[in-house]
Amino acid sequence: MKAAVLRKIGYPLSIEEVALPCLGSGQVLVRMQLAGVCHTQKLEISGSRGPDRFLPHLLGHEGVGVVDGIGPGVTKAVVGDQVVLSWIRGKGMTIAPVQYTSSQGAVNAGPIATFCEKAVVSEQCVTRVHPAVPPEDAVLAGCAIPTGAGTVWNAMPGSSQNTVGIIGAGGVGLSAVCGALYAGWGRIIVIDLHDSRLTRALALGAGHTINAGTEDVEETVLRITQGVGCDLVVECAGAVEAMEVAVRIAKPKGGKVVIAGNVEVGTKFSLDPFDLIKGRWVGGSWGGGITPEEDIPQIVRLVETGKLNGHLLLGRRYPLDAVNEAIASLSGEDPGRPVIAFA
Repeated sequence: MKAAVLRKIGYPLSIEEVALPCLGSGQVLVRMQLAGVCHTQKLEISGSRGPDRFLPHLLGHEGVGVVDGIGPGVTKAVVGDQVVLSWIRGKGMTIAPVQYTSSQGAVNAGPIATFCEKAVVSEQCVTRVHPAVPPEDAVLAGCAIPTGAGTVWNAMPGSSQNTVGIIGAGGVGLSAVCGALYAGWGRIIVIDLHDSRLTRALALGAGHTINAGTEDVEETVLRITQGVGCDLVVECAGAVEAMEVAVRIAKPKGGKVVIAGNVEVGTKFSLDPFDLIKGRWVGGSWGGGITPEEDIPQIVRLVETGKLNGHLLLGRRYPLDAVNEAIASLSGEDPGRPVIAFA
């Protein structure tokens, strides 16, 4: 089968023929339908997540596919099930690292990989969904939607009187917009550097957008909120400047800031203690704080029924052979989450 292999930090992924290993305890073989492309893959390829001891290895942590085989002890899925693949681990068996083989030798993988025609993944990383669900409705339920919408849902209850600010309008940020709409937030402000992404946020239902490259974010937020600031700010850009702005646009006396964006290991950002003394709270989110067994099927149902506009979250489709182009597009102006489509 074909797979995208990271062989050297800082270099494009190599499309190679690799052989599948025999299934061990707790392992599930999934024939991929669609895979989402996350900013995390850019960080992995560039070495920004720290030393990589597992080269060469496969990448990808979000997708949807059909179960083609199960190893001993697996109870969460059977052959023929449609499953969402997610790095957010649920119940099930923990597996040893997976090792594929190519003409150049061993190719490693962790509990999940999705940039391959077939993937051997941990039982913990699969969640069964109804077989009639279109793959397009399920592909982002493994990372983008849980991380974005889940962060909003689990940070604080929505209210028609309250304001949420969302910094970054990529796949996670746009998912946060969907989550805020569903939760009943009265005012949704989206901040990004690209007008095309801000236009997509408006199409999803955001009430206000701010281009941080041409507008003063703090002044504009205060004007929109009549000097109050945001009740909740979700940082989805993975940038130091965005994190620092997020704190400043949260309202004093109860404003909450949640950092969801991924950054290079060792990155620091500045925080004025007085901003906290004024009553702001700053924290982080890991996968939106969701429980896969409960929340992933619910997310898929919300997308399928149109209560979350999952189709506007999707960006361009790419074949596996163009995976490097898909990853590069994350730094551009294309709105939505790029997706790898398998035949």
